Amino acid sequence: MKKKIILDVDTGSDDAIAVMLAALSDELDLIGVSTVNGNRNIDITTTNTLRLMDYLGFDIPVYRGCHLPMVVSLTPNRRKHVPYIGPDNKEEDVHGDYLPLPETTRKEEKEHAVFWLARTLTETTEKITLVFVGPLTNLAMALRIAPSIVENIEEIVIMGGGYQINNVTAGAEFNFWIDPEAAKIVADCGVPMRIVPLDATHDAYISWEDSEEMLAEDSKASKFCGLLMQQRITGYNLFQPLPIHNTAPIHDALAVAALIDPEVLQDLHEVNMDICVSHGIADGWSLFDFEKRNRARKPNCTVALRSDRERFVRLLKENLRKTKN
Repeated sequence: MKKKIILDVDTGSDDAIAVMLAALSDELDLIGVSTVNGNRNIDITTTNTLRLMDYLGFDIPVYRGCHLPMVVSLTPNRRKHVPYIGPDNKEEDVHGDYLPLPETTRKEEKEHAVFWLARTLTETTEKITLVFVGPLTNLAMALRIAPSIVENIEEIVIMGGGYQINNVTAGAEFNFWIDPEAAKIVADCGVPMRIVPLDATHDAYISWEDSEEMLAEDSKASKFCGLLMQQRITGYNLFQPLPIHNTAPIHDALAVAALIDPEVLQDLHEVNMDICVSHGIADGWSLFDFEKRNRARKPNCTVALRSDRERFVRLLKENLRKTKN
């Protein structure tokens, strides 16, 4: 029986690969996708998601979510992120704005993502697994509106946080940094969580050779993934180089892969995760209490510090080749 899941994204390149993997897997039943402000504003992340669905012919509803984090934007100068500066002195990243896909006339569903999440998780007759690979604003808002939804959530798989690796500040990963209050609400909600931090996603890097192999496949999904991989590798080489040249992580896809094959995640620990909302230099820091120093806070998640790269890349290639040109 397929595992029923909801996927929440801020669609840039790695989110797009995560959506394709979830939609094509024989083990998962992707009942809907919600979008959120994150990598780009909500208009772009929603448009990118709709273009992807249209391009690959996926009949999966898309729900537009929150256009701002819960409270971060209310405090002037709270954010001190130093951007990556490219050769032309402009801020750069590995995503770009719109995915390189044809424009679409497809529209998102009329219901807001937060209300859809609250309603779906209230009315369901079977538990649903949530996969959140962007800021956690939509889920935190749904928990505030309808706290009883925790009873119908099987598990929350989150791509977010970092233990020894972070990417916005010395202590914070992007998804948690964008909306720390939302991350803390979710962390404290009482539902079993699997955390896929940067430590694990950087372990599951993809190489230029992997991208060439996917571009050569007779599959729209594989070819598009190969293209996105090469964009990411080029960006990482310039702005966030990994120890191995011509490689890059595809963070969000690893969280989806963990539902298909749990053994892609390695070095697992049952710990308490707390999120710093201090408004200071540690804002958005994911604190993993490995030594159980805070006895008042019991373990609330399983965090993976490593991953099986070969297993992940093989799983990704096998699933994406299911589409044809």
